Amino acid sequence: MEVVISKVLTAIILFVLTLVFSFIPYVMVLRGSKSVVSARRRDGVIAYLNCLAGGVFLGTLLMHILPEGSEQFDKYKDNVDLVTEFPLFNLFVVGGFFLVAFVELFVHAQLHHRHPETYSGCDDKHATVHGTVGEAVYPTEDVMTRSNHMMGGGNYGAIPANTDVRRNSPATLSQHLKGQESEAVGILPARSFSRSNSVHHEIQSHHAAGVRAFLLLMALSFHTIFDGLAVGLQTSSSEVWSVFAAITVHKTIIAFCLGLELFQSNVEKPWKAMVWLIFFGLMSPLGISVGIGLTSSGINESAELLASSVLQGVAGGTFLYVTFLEILCMHIGHHSSGNFFYVFFALVGFAIMAGTRLLDHD
Repeated sequence: MEVVISKVLTAIILFVLTLVFSFIPYVMVLRGSKSVVSARRRDGVIAYLNCLAGGVFLGTLLMHILPEGSEQFDKYKDNVDLVTEFPLFNLFVVGGFFLVAFVELFVHAQLHHRHPETYSGCDDKHATVHGTVGEAVYPTEDVMTRSNHMMGGGNYGAIPANTDVRRNSPATLSQHLKGQESEAVGILPARSFSRSNSVHHEIQSHHAAGVRAFLLLMALSFHTIFDGLAVGLQTSSSEVWSVFAAITVHKTIIAFCLGLELFQSNVEKPWKAMVWLIFFGLMSPLGISVGIGLTSSGINESAELLASSVLQGVAGGTFLYVTFLEILCMHIGHHSSGNFFYVFFALVGFAIMAGTRLLDHD
């Protein structure tokens, strides 16, 4: 009875801690000054935290999911006398990787089918004008002033003074030179083109971020169920609290990183992120409950090991895809800004999870 009470208490504490740490990014993402400087500073902090989260997820994959899943599958092979040198467990990981890839492609295909205008030309760096492709240029006020002066102060070929042109608004050179002609033939003005292009790109990025966050949620939910299962399968109170202490450290770190991803992808509707985080918080108590049931019913150990290793492998493949192709690639790679601190923060995130591995108890 004492063991069951300890397990129930750990389930409640894990749920509360998960919610607390996962809701912290809500303040970081949605609060703050509206000034440009403060917004840029906040965006910079969030970029560093994203890299930290990428390192945490990488550490979770390499330090926790893959070793634990492989160990469970080895135990299963010993139980059923399966002798093979073929890396079967890696097939589960690869299966999870390509499953996520197909799911993401399917989701984007559905979004493209329902909202084709959102995906048409969002990433194009050129604009078609009069049947030709003109390189997008960014005229500044200084350039326009000098061109006006060269034309003798007249309006020939120049941009009217009442035109709303901003420094960062893309426009093609041919559109500026042909001014009134563009309106006559119905060509989309540069300002409207840039505005719609920006909105379309923002919608596409929002959908991609939502898919990424959802995939992370599912993978982490699988993983945390098995964390809770590790607590629920213990047979003494001291073992329950020892495993709980080890799990709590990396569970709270992961909760913070997941909250960051979910609130970033649901800025307009933060309640959605909160609902998903409550769902995530319930996964460890669910695993503990399953563990209590298994220790009471005496289910076949081989079936338990096989199911656990397969799900861990699929979760590992999900982590592999999301960590490298969705998170770290945004800040680390040949197309990124090359900020050294991005790599450093990712390394710190990995080191944190490697440190929590040292606290784990078998």
